[in-house]
Amino acid sequence: MSKELINAVVELRDNDVFDLIKKQLNNRNAMEIFNDLREGIIRVGDLFEKDEYFLTELIFAGDLFNEAAELLIPYFPKNNDNIKEKVVIGTIKGDFHDIGKNIMITLLKSNGYDVIDLGVDVSCEKFVDTIKNNEPHILGISGLLTSSAEPMRQAINLIKKECKKIPMIIVGGNKVNDDWVEYVGADYGTTNAVTGLKIISEAMNFSKE
Repeated sequence: MSKELINAVVELRDNDVFDLIKKQLNNRNAMEIFNDLREGIIRVGDLFEKDEYFLTELIFAGDLFNEAAELLIPYFPKNNDNIKEKVVIGTIKGDFHDIGKNIMITLLKSNGYDVIDLGVDVSCEKFVDTIKNNEPHILGISGLLTSSAEPMRQAINLIKKECKKIPMIIVGGNKVNDDWVEYVGADYGTTNAVTGLKIISEAMNFSKE
């Protein structure tokens, strides 16, 4: 763990973050560096929840994480199975949080998945149209707010009604639990990106058997 890198992320010192990553890639594993980025961004989220950071800082932190993670992707171990399953992912309508979603996207890309990012505040209709046009293997719907459960439920119901080919549906967010998953009608749920990647990878491997 690099406290220097974590603190640079928390303090939103973008140039220091990029410089530290480039230096540390000479003697550290890319995934270890990524975990420091993730820890830093989680702490930024905690500061936002405590009203010590505002929305502008949260958005800046999300952009900083995305740019920093892009530096690491070429150094992640390549997946020998050349997995290229297509994943559509987005934050549900009414919710503008994207840090967890962006961490998930980075992990998916580093493991060879083809990711279509719909961004935040995604309507039910946009999810449906994207699934119809791209036929993904997996759909990820993110939502941090408690109020996100109902629009998630509406989106999943519409997808099951309108789409001929239904992808595996996984929902993510701090509030997600078994009751949440059952209520919205998803296949799986998770509160963190690392577990989400494990769920997706195991489900895709099972489907190939």
